[in-house]
Amino acid sequence: MSNFYSEAPVVFSSVSAVTATRGSNDPQIGARMVHSSKEYVYIYNAGASDIYPRYGVAPKTACTSYSGTLSSAAYGKLFGVVVHTTIPAASYGWVCYRGVVPLATTSASIAVKAFVCVDADGTFSTYVCGTTGKEIGQVTVAGAAGTITAYINL
Repeated sequence: MSNFYSEAPVVFSSVSAVTATRGSNDPQIGARMVHSSKEYVYIYNAGASDIYPRYGVAPKTACTSYSGTLSSAAYGKLFGVVVHTTIPAASYGWVCYRGVVPLATTSASIAVKAFVCVDADGTFSTYVCGTTGKEIGQVTVAGAAGTITAYINL
């Protein structure tokens, strides 16, 4: 007989769940969970734009705790990447901050094993030491123009 002990909270929503109004069973902003070898954090999209899958979510200036936006103003600072479902403006949803995820890129292709960093408007580009923002992950699968798969660790 084995017992399972955990200090992680019980989460009643899916990592693809998005809502405009938090209900009594929805997690608190900043709640974290692990699902399918990826780690997620629950955020609020405080920006004016919807955030689509494969795009990074940056902290929104002048907002408190896990309020994010689709922005490149804070290069290298991200809450995570939207993986499953578009998070509309003024809505809540899960973003992945650690794991293998698809990313939107600004360049035609980024080689396997190359490091990536945040670029304009939540997209990603090749990390160049001393020139670009902070390195946030490494490419695992080079994709067609505009998309790659990378391991991120934010």
